[in-house]
Amino acid sequence: MLETEKPGKGLLFGSFLFRTDLFSQNELVQFWENKFGSSFIFLPQNNPLTEYYAAEMGINLSRFFCLTSTTFSRESLLTTKLESMSWEKMWAQDSQRRVNVDVGLLSLENFVLATTKNYSHRIYLGQNIFADLTYIYNQRELQCLPWTYPDYADDEKKNFFLWGRAFLLQKKDT
Repeated sequence: MLETEKPGKGLLFGSFLFRTDLFSQNELVQFWENKFGSSFIFLPQNNPLTEYYAAEMGINLSRFFCLTSTTFSRESLLTTKLESMSWEKMWAQDSQRRVNVDVGLLSLENFVLATTKNYSHRIYLGQNIFADLTYIYNQRELQCLPWTYPDYADDEKKNFFLWGRAFLLQKKDT
């Protein structure tokens, strides 16, 4: 009988792009940590799609990343995406998002974002959610793929995820 091997756990990731005149970073971090526990917070300097989101969300946009300090099963990606969508609806005004939440999972092998948009390279997870392979770990680095979003393609963010991967490697058996 063939036995399958359970994949290692990963760190949950959240990216919050939000209106600073309506929300504070601290309240959104607290919201995330109340659900997923203590997390590492990173404020990226390079946010190339901020103007794109301003058309929907308005001005005064800021962004931060959360990366959990405890591990989660890979199955958590689907439920976390569904939950983040309910948060966006809760925080919306006049059917317009005021907080955009991207979620993902960082494993030793790769980094995957969850999305509602299908495309040729995305894998269906269920409940209208797809997995978007954003980076692969190869030759001691995180490598972007042709479809990696510009918001995630720069060295600043890859270095943050490499740091997270090193942290995860220390927790490998948990």
